[in-house]
Amino acid sequence: MAHCEAEPLAYSGAIQPHGGLLCLDVHLSMSHVSEQIEKFVTTPLRAGDTLSDELGAVLFPVIATLPQVPGSRCELFAVDSIGPLPLDIVVIRSNASIIVELIPHTVRVDAVEFAQQTVRPPANDGEVQALHEKISARFYELTGFDRVMVYVFRDDGDGDGEVLAETRREAVYGSYLGLRFPGSDIPAIARALYMKNPWRLIQDCQAEAVSLCSNGSAPPDLTWSDLRSVSPMHLRYLANMGVSASLSFPIVAGGVLWGLIACHHARPRNLPLVTLCLAAREASHYSLEISNWQVRLQMRFNDELTDRLNTIRRALLRHGHALSALTEISSIVMAQFDGCGLAVCQGDVWGVAGEVPALYELELLDEWLESQGDELINGCDCIGHAIHALVPVAGVLAFRLMTRRRELLSIFIFRREILHEVEWGGNPHKPVEYQQGDIMISPRRSFEKWIEKRIGYSRPWQKQDRISAMRLRLLLVNLYC
Repeated sequence: MAHCEAEPLAYSGAIQPHGGLLCLDVHLSMSHVSEQIEKFVTTPLRAGDTLSDELGAVLFPVIATLPQVPGSRCELFAVDSIGPLPLDIVVIRSNASIIVELIPHTVRVDAVEFAQQTVRPPANDGEVQALHEKISARFYELTGFDRVMVYVFRDDGDGDGEVLAETRREAVYGSYLGLRFPGSDIPAIARALYMKNPWRLIQDCQAEAVSLCSNGSAPPDLTWSDLRSVSPMHLRYLANMGVSASLSFPIVAGGVLWGLIACHHARPRNLPLVTLCLAAREASHYSLEISNWQVRLQMRFNDELTDRLNTIRRALLRHGHALSALTEISSIVMAQFDGCGLAVCQGDVWGVAGEVPALYELELLDEWLESQGDELINGCDCIGHAIHALVPVAGVLAFRLMTRRRELLSIFIFRREILHEVEWGGNPHKPVEYQQGDIMISPRRSFEKWIEKRIGYSRPWQKQDRISAMRLRLLLVNLYC
């Protein structure tokens, strides 16, 4: 994983061969030119030269009006004045340069007509899944790829992903619907690049990358270039999946990468720039609907949490301290956290409600909580990993605070064990591979369904559970500290 995160994806110094690339410095001279640029332009271009008159006439007006923000871009279609064939041109502002991509022009009229449809926003929980399925079907029709998936990043683990919807050609082998994929499949460095680009197209996984010729400058920052070459690790990953072409659109909700619309094809496949732009617009609209839905869910969550905390506050004020109020508040706390038990330790006195570990196990958990350092909220979904003991419950979410009486007040919320199976796309714990005695970094070779049976685990603690615990802790701090 560390090897993947350290890979300099944006500074590869190479591009995919289905387009040509120019990099212009602050003086608008060409600092880098792709080796096969002569396929796309009539006038020879070399790194270090100024732009030809034909290119300058097209590019200078665009660059003059391009916003100064890195990632700003402008697309030009069917430009026929600079090369032997009409070109689509993408002009992108990078951190210290201008990136110019030259792509052979093609068009699909049906894509223009298709993109004029709209997506109706979901009105309730039941319609959200239908929205995912509709989007995968729409992108399947729009792109013509063999398989289209709505892939989301879960918030209860290490960035693991899950396929929520899938549309595929009948002849395509196997389904990934409902399968999980470990977070290491898409490292943080790759997720950051997805956030910054409207799409990522890999036309042919077998195609050899084209180097950039330079005037002595360091490799340019290709963060915002779709022609950027592909990580060898990712190419092996796709090859192991039987994929020759890949296309992904980010789903950005709440300012974070919520997921991807991922398209796979068994043969090399390119798409016209106009189709990519229209699909990116569809993906942005879908992202907006997901964001709006999350806002509505968050508002509902906040309202319900506030009501319950107000009820808890009134009970605590009536009883004077947490232990004497335990009987009244325990059912409210357990309902908020989907818990089975609650334990409160004030000083050295314990109070419990519902299903909880034995006293000596609670004391072990209290020692575990103390060992967690400065973390305000601590949780695990397998208590056996925390205290190495067999207990009747599986999950715990806990916090502590010092009262004004100089007593430690510790709260433990418990969840039952859930015997369940997690269906992965291949073994997520792929053994280390060796080649000639050395460790070989390689993605797993099989993506067949791999079932992990989880015993001794509760339902994972979600982000909202930790928010609820933080709000409950704040309530206790205001009352007792």
